[in-house]
Amino acid sequence: ERRTLNGALLPVTAVAFSPDGKTLADGSGDGAIRLWNTDTGGKLVTLVGHTSAVTAVAFRPDGKTLASGSRDSTIKFWDATPTTEPSRRELVSLIAVDHDDWLAVTPDGSFDGPAPAWNQILWRFSPNLYDLAPVESFFGEFYYPELLSAVLSGQRPAPAKDISKKDRRPFRVALDAPDATHSKDTPLTSRRLNVKIEVAEAPANPEAKLPAGGAQDVRLFRNGSLVKVWRGDVLQGKANATLDATIPIVAGENRLAAYAFNRDNVKSADARLVVWGADSLKRKGTAYVLAAGVNEYENREFNLHYAVPDAQDFADEVKRRSDALGLYERVEVSMLADREATKKNFLDALSQLAAKAQPEDTVFVFFSGHGVAYRDRFYLIPHDLGYAGERERLDEAGFRVLVSHGVSDVDLSGAFEGLDAGQIMLVIDACNSGQALGAEGQRLGPMNSKGLAQLAYEKGMYILTAAQSFQSANENTRLGHGFLTFALVEEGLKKAAADTEPKDGEVTIREWLRYATWRVPQIYEEQMKAGDDIRELRLGSEGNKGLRLVADEVQRPRVFYRREIDGQPLVVTKSEGSTRPAGMAP
Repeated sequence: ERRTLNGALLPVTAVAFSPDGKTLADGSGDGAIRLWNTDTGGKLVTLVGHTSAVTAVAFRPDGKTLASGSRDSTIKFWDATPTTEPSRRELVSLIAVDHDDWLAVTPDGSFDGPAPAWNQILWRFSPNLYDLAPVESFFGEFYYPELLSAVLSGQRPAPAKDISKKDRRPFRVALDAPDATHSKDTPLTSRRLNVKIEVAEAPANPEAKLPAGGAQDVRLFRNGSLVKVWRGDVLQGKANATLDATIPIVAGENRLAAYAFNRDNVKSADARLVVWGADSLKRKGTAYVLAAGVNEYENREFNLHYAVPDAQDFADEVKRRSDALGLYERVEVSMLADREATKKNFLDALSQLAAKAQPEDTVFVFFSGHGVAYRDRFYLIPHDLGYAGERERLDEAGFRVLVSHGVSDVDLSGAFEGLDAGQIMLVIDACNSGQALGAEGQRLGPMNSKGLAQLAYEKGMYILTAAQSFQSANENTRLGHGFLTFALVEEGLKKAAADTEPKDGEVTIREWLRYATWRVPQIYEEQMKAGDDIRELRLGSEGNKGLRLVADEVQRPRVFYRREIDGQPLVVTKSEGSTRPAGMAP
């Protein structure tokens, strides 16, 4: 026996040596962890954070990070380097919420995890019993996608503002349906429901020098999907306000929820209400397909080869598959090709869909043509692109003309906001189309921001883009299609290749999207190996630097979808069998 290390108040329950043998970590029943110098026997630091017994400790191979597990249902990661100040040693904690859900949180309030966990963890800001707030309230500034990966790769993500400085005073949002009985035994027989939302601001706090809290941008959801938004200040200088809406309901359970944001963009607690619709409200839905493709542009120098065939192929096959499913009363197809595919006509077609779509309906929207990312926005380029100059001389001034005639992601967001359909899918087969979903790693959740990606989260939309934000979307003569449409339609549906997990004769929309995102990069590499010329000149822009061509870069689609809101995945087709490409295992 060389020496005894004393310091634990309760028995030591876990020990680990660093890879170089110079440091020993121990955890004990009191929840504390101690790091010891094995040469001298001196204690380096005590790590305090667990609230129950430590059950395991382990070093990473580089010896710089220590992990500890505890009976408090957390795993904590610590900076184990000798030079770190004790107050900065806790890096991130993993919290097990239940068997399926979890959160990763840092001491400064950054967090990551699936949506069901957001409201199950509270921040406590002081000993005051009620000085609490759910992590979801601070989503806009403190949600950090892939937080654990970032921390373990050496990054130290830090929010722009101290979470304790946010105006977190609770303000009230209440939800009521005066005409509803709220009982399953006495369901509603009317298709339309009158809803009232009461909003009351947080009172002023003279001691903290805080004015009244305000309330803005109220959102109303039915079964997890956005049905109504009130933009801007809803109080207009008053202490409270009542907002009225008439919304459609469906047969069975209708889970209503509403929330708002204060002036500091802190989210309110959800107001919730359940009403029941009678069986007499059941209706067979309609599938709407809107497809637009542009081969022939107003300026011939921008003409493409396969945009119109892509759009037509998508529309025809989705209609054929939807008819065969027997799930819909009917399938309606609208096609805009070349001269018909103007900005006005495309937005008008979306407006017409919003006017007639109902909660049981499914909407498919497809666009194939030019696309451009410009100043952090994305634009579909319609037939009437506005630019009359030479394509090879497209400069900053030319891009300004193009985007002024384009359909922006903000335009798309506004058009889809009023679309109250049960399932919505948007496919954009264009260059730079990933920018429609915003920057990589963009926060998507209950936050107060605008844009197509945020709306997709609130609506529960499915969005598939052909490429990343500054990347070409390719087409090929031998395939006769753009790569995305070939993977989606020719292989995914016609050959049932998208029937993957589970391979059960059905293709769900998630299987379909997952197949396309896996298959397109493979198609690109196959065409390159075959010596095909796939670098067709298409538009590209990075910031305001003018024309940018992306060549010899593997095309990779982007996809967004939420967890199925009603727990029922959308089935796209039922198949007899699958002829997937050899070696595929998405």
